[in-house]
Amino acid sequence: MSAVPQSSSLQPAVFELFVPGRLCIFGEHSDWAGAMRKYNHTLTPGRTIVVGTEQGLHAHVAALAEPVLRLHSTRDDGTSLEIELPLEASALAQEAQRGGFWSYAAGTAYRLLVDFGVGGLAIDNHKTTLPLKKGLSSSAALCVLVARAFNRAYGLKLTTRGEMQYAYEGERMTPSQCGKMDQACAFGRTPVLMTYDGDVLGVQGAAVGAALHLVLVDLAASKDTVIILEQLQAAFPHPATQEQRECVELLGPINADVTQRAVQLMAAGDVVALGALMTEAQAHFTARAAPLCPSQLTSPVLHSVLSHPPIQQHVYGGKGVGSQGDGTAQLLCRDAAAQAEVCRIITQDFGMHCMPFTVPPTPGCNGAAAASQAGAAAANSQATAAAAATAPEDANAIRANGTESIQATSDSSNGAGGLQQQLVQALQCVKRKQAELAFAQLRLKEIEAAVQAAGAQHTGLVTAVECI
Repeated sequence: MSAVPQSSSLQPAVFELFVPGRLCIFGEHSDWAGAMRKYNHTLTPGRTIVVGTEQGLHAHVAALAEPVLRLHSTRDDGTSLEIELPLEASALAQEAQRGGFWSYAAGTAYRLLVDFGVGGLAIDNHKTTLPLKKGLSSSAALCVLVARAFNRAYGLKLTTRGEMQYAYEGERMTPSQCGKMDQACAFGRTPVLMTYDGDVLGVQGAAVGAALHLVLVDLAASKDTVIILEQLQAAFPHPATQEQRECVELLGPINADVTQRAVQLMAAGDVVALGALMTEAQAHFTARAAPLCPSQLTSPVLHSVLSHPPIQQHVYGGKGVGSQGDGTAQLLCRDAAAQAEVCRIITQDFGMHCMPFTVPPTPGCNGAAAASQAGAAAANSQATAAAAATAPEDANAIRANGTESIQATSDSSNGAGGLQQQLVQALQCVKRKQAELAFAQLRLKEIEAAVQAAGAQHTGLVTAVECI
């Protein structure tokens, strides 16, 4: 273990952080399922479409002279918890493995302590607008918060992907054996398509052709994500029963097809068909995953909300969120007015808390053109996944382990269309880049912040640069 790094001069004594939750629009559970290709190359790589939420964790952070991790959290229900842990590997590992609310923070701190020898830290999560244990990745948000807090306080120079990796490793030390999708909350509000092929994680921007007016419904019930993961993961990497084989098919080829269509429909701005696809995806999940974990995935509360007659005229479709179960539902509404009406009806009829959440269109995204390029990109991605499943050695040989890929495809021409066809191809290429622009801008901000930090460190100036 290296010497304890000094607290970064780039941060004031106390600084503010915000980490959002994440909404998995499509593809839940396929992240860890795709990772199982390490052990069975016939499995299909996973694919998820994810976006950060407006809700999240707000925290004041400060480095401490004493070697302790001092944590305080005000939860979404107004209750408060606090703990002080010695910054020692054995104590942090024990707390992580015990499970419970603080295990996620302890696991992440353990990983950073072992690799960087970090010093003491105080994290005051003074405001939480993200519901806990509702499928919006509250545990992963806490892990990312801890990783980012140490990174900023001690100048560890981790990228967003680096923070994600330490958050993932920290959460995996707890009883919750999550996949890598949850830590996508580190990317903020940018919609992304994530792919999972063994240890290889791919990330690319996901174009949105028309606003998605969603309502997230806290079902005011309960679920146990640890049990859900245990019982679904029993089907991998080699399913032994027919029910397990159906689950593998659900999280493999069925999910690949659903997410491919979803990418195209989002880019085209076809919210009507996208809502119908949500309902279809939920039906697949109920039929093929619920039988493996009936105690958690029968989900009577979820289904009563999704099928509630008074909201049907206002929604195009809906499905469960995250690990599924009676945690949170997502409903795709017709427009902003319908979004408000759905919130009113569900609050009145069920007494449940509703969170309106709108995913804005990608700047410059033309629905028709974007749909064409998204279809080509999605088809290429799925073809690559199929090739990887049948020829894993060749597929893995051409990938750099852990390399982040922003995919782009180009169409070949047989010359029949002449100049007009070439112009169409050129336009499609431009639109492809627009689909990746929002994600690239996130990267640019991170690089600019690093450059400014290096300059401030060189001149001895104290700056406070905060970005999500």
